[in-house]
Amino acid sequence: MYLVGVDLGTSACKTVIFSLGGRKVSEAQREYPIYHPKPTWAEQKPLEWWEAAAETIKESIKKAGIISEDILGLSVDSQREAVVPIGVEGEELYNSIIWLDGRTRPQTEKIRRMISEEEVLSITGAGINPVFSASKILWLKENKPEVFKKTRVFLCAKDYIVYKLTGQPATDYSMASRTLLFDVRKRRWSEEICSAINIPIDKLPPVKESTAIIGEISREASEKTLLPKGLPVVNGGGDRPCECLGAGVIREGQVNIGTGTGTAVEVPLSTPKIDVKARIPCCCHVIPDTWEYEAIIATTGASLRWFRDQFGAEEKAEAERRGKSPYDLLVEKAAGIKPGSDGLLFYPYLTGAFSPKFNEKVRGVFFGVSLSHSKAHFIRAILEGVAFQYLETFGILEDLGVKIKMASMVGGETRSDFWNQMKADIVGIEIRVPEVDDAAALGAALLAGTGIGEYSSLQKAAEENVRIRRTYKPNMEVRRLYLEAYRRYRETYNFIEKAYEANCDLPKIVHNL
Repeated sequence: MYLVGVDLGTSACKTVIFSLGGRKVSEAQREYPIYHPKPTWAEQKPLEWWEAAAETIKESIKKAGIISEDILGLSVDSQREAVVPIGVEGEELYNSIIWLDGRTRPQTEKIRRMISEEEVLSITGAGINPVFSASKILWLKENKPEVFKKTRVFLCAKDYIVYKLTGQPATDYSMASRTLLFDVRKRRWSEEICSAINIPIDKLPPVKESTAIIGEISREASEKTLLPKGLPVVNGGGDRPCECLGAGVIREGQVNIGTGTGTAVEVPLSTPKIDVKARIPCCCHVIPDTWEYEAIIATTGASLRWFRDQFGAEEKAEAERRGKSPYDLLVEKAAGIKPGSDGLLFYPYLTGAFSPKFNEKVRGVFFGVSLSHSKAHFIRAILEGVAFQYLETFGILEDLGVKIKMASMVGGETRSDFWNQMKADIVGIEIRVPEVDDAAALGAALLAGTGIGEYSSLQKAAEENVRIRRTYKPNMEVRRLYLEAYRRYRETYNFIEKAYEANCDLPKIVHNL
């Protein structure tokens, strides 16, 4: 018997079928575009999400070689903050304005004038920022009033897929808490905020647990996906908390490092603990009665990719000849350099600094270049500079009262044993890499299994189904070398930050919180 996890990301939808024991059986993926009708705008077409979801569900069933009646349940995770206005006939009234969109700064400033940042932070667990859904809904109200008037309900991305599968509008706590309209303590839409900024609560969907069954596969959805009519569809949740669940990080004191172009550091919380400095949002988790800190570190994997694209032609050519990844060859070069990169430092702020510096003015820097530094030194400095971001972010979390005991890591960076070990040495705690790469899809599948009663709890589901591929234990002798390099790294940053404050007049960026 099987469970289906649908992972609706920003660039692609991936559907993965898992056994009840958490083993991957099959997968399928489809990409879809981001539209930029004007500078700083970023939209997607909800129907293209739906087409991708339906096609990947159908393909994954065919690849698995199973009969659809052997599927017990399905759930969906997705990118957050994107909104879809749905009309009274169930029609999509406008493209989805996604998290990458930058048009809503005027609406964000308007929210600040209508209600204080302190009040919003105390209610929602997050500071006022254009990335969240509230400013996108306000933009529609002010610039597309006919759309706003006709909207019966605003749905987030995964909610839209659930709606297309079942005909039922709903969201979950993890998605709602990324709108800036939700009270994370009371776990309901905030009447104070909605009233202050004039967004009617009756245009927002019912909020239910991530494990709640929202409905059943309709006849139309069954024909399009091959899923059996009447199959239970479980609510699901945001991609990052689902990733955290699928990595087996379910308790306070555990941390998941979700790597890729950027990195999300996700920390479960037993009670809502709001960062009064508004650095790290406190949101609702997909696990019942659980919250999370989620710190975003920008351009981590993107820094190494940038170096590969600009300076790695030699490694690309060699990798093609040898049938290897050019990243492997870059890292091989770095491995020959001793810890600390002989004084060369790299600050991976290629689009500005999110966590741990929270400064949109700074940019990437190589510092301390000398004639003795080779290409290998630059690669090693990138690897170390990224890992130093993790160490400093962990320090912020510990200042917020989180005592970190263990870290799990998923995503692209985990392919390098050398880099994984370096991170363990630098942060000084054990890092575990799960067996299943598609942690978000597995998290969605575990929500489905728990929602239909196959698992007694999400905690039990994670404990029984998440297996660890490899564990990296810190080498304390090596760590001492890194900590000395890290001391210089932090001291040097103070001068770099002052230089940017004095000399740079760079355009603001939208923080992906």
